[in-house]
Amino acid sequence: MFELFLPVGNAEVWWPGLVFLGFLIGMITGFFGIGGGFLLTPALKICFNVSYPVAIGSSLLQISLTSLFSAYKYWQQKSLDTKMGVVTAIAALIGTECGVRILKKISMTSTVIVAGYELPFTDLVINSCFFVLMVLTAAFMYREASQGDRGESEEPNTKIGEFIRSCPLPPFLSFKQSKISELSLWVPTTLSFFVGCLTGLLGIGGGFVGLPLMIYLLGMPTRIAVGTSTIQVLLASCYGMFRHMQQGHVDILLVAFMLLGSIAGVNTGVKIAKKVDARDTRKYFAALLLLGILLIIYDMLYRFV
Repeated sequence: MFELFLPVGNAEVWWPGLVFLGFLIGMITGFFGIGGGFLLTPALKICFNVSYPVAIGSSLLQISLTSLFSAYKYWQQKSLDTKMGVVTAIAALIGTECGVRILKKISMTSTVIVAGYELPFTDLVINSCFFVLMVLTAAFMYREASQGDRGESEEPNTKIGEFIRSCPLPPFLSFKQSKISELSLWVPTTLSFFVGCLTGLLGIGGGFVGLPLMIYLLGMPTRIAVGTSTIQVLLASCYGMFRHMQQGHVDILLVAFMLLGSIAGVNTGVKIAKKVDARDTRKYFAALLLLGILLIIYDMLYRFV
């Protein structure tokens, strides 16, 4: 009664679980302004046995739709920088195409032998990328947010961010909503290109990397960065989804069931975000990344048991 066969994913799943997963991802999107693909993609693979290529393509469609709704909510609250969002999204689209092509090359290698076990090469590469990125990002954000509990400003000011923002290469732009008077165009576009590569390769909106980059390197206020991140995630995910759909890696039925929970999740996340201060938001984000890390560790260990 509660079992559902996915024609593209070629897997039989428990559909109430998909609805609940959609609600969680929607809440994450609304609260942090990220797509939640770093949890959604591994969750579909680990919990529902959907192959990584289909999990990636379907995740991007899910992220596109929830990010659209989330961006609209933040636009209503005037908590996003449209100019910054468009600039970063254009560079992210180019990066996304590169990521999709990299994934296609990786998929050509079927399996590898690790510690005497045969593992799908694609799974190994993607799990490793997820693990390294999430560990580094979570450790840095939690350390910064915890050290800031001494009465300083809620917003961080890192030396590496100051150095990057001092880039002297023209042209220069100003971003009024983000309180940035002058910034080289090459700074946000280069960072966003990197985020776009991750979008195409890992099936994520790129928000779990893009959000910290906006806060720590571009110097955007946390609340504005959360809202603006949804624009970048939206456009990059849409393009990535389109490219994966061309390769037959999107399961519409899978996404439809997740969307049943996502709309309510986004509304819940946006409402909660309004009540949480900037420093706590960064702490909670680090904790969320820890959950993703545990998922990856579980998947790695499961293969060797």
